[in-house]
Amino acid sequence: MQPKRLISEKHPTARILVVDDEESVCRILARTLAPLGYAVDVALDADTALDTMKTRPANVAVIDIRMPGHDGLWLIERLQERYPETAVVIVTGVRDLDPRLTLRPAVIGYITKPFAAKKVRDIVTQAVDSVRSLPRSPLRSLPEGISEDDIADLPDIDDDKDKEL
Repeated sequence: MQPKRLISEKHPTARILVVDDEESVCRILARTLAPLGYAVDVALDADTALDTMKTRPANVAVIDIRMPGHDGLWLIERLQERYPETAVVIVTGVRDLDPRLTLRPAVIGYITKPFAAKKVRDIVTQAVDSVRSLPRSPLRSLPEGISEDDIADLPDIDDDKDKEL
């Protein structure tokens, strides 16, 4: 399944990836978060979420734990390995969530279904703020990648043969 970009701001303040096998939940979350100035991408499964992260890495991933195929825990582990600067908010229908799930380094918190819009906005804003407080690598701070003009301005590696990389 192709990832969907339900909401996209021209100059987003952060990129959010919503991953849930229920399209209606994705739509509700996207409509709740977009007014905060976030670009919101949605994926209906873990594999599509990883594909989306390759081209449009998210600052925050909002992930359902129970999904067909690879579940949310599997996805969180992959995101921690490949995108350690991405914060995670768990979405679950389970009221008594195992507290060990929230002890993972990337997990900021969780929300239970059905959820209140204010709670969603508050926890995702907290996650965005936590990502912003991290020291940023130069490549991560480029929101849309490097343009051809930017590449032309970069020095050649051969110019600095004696310098270590």
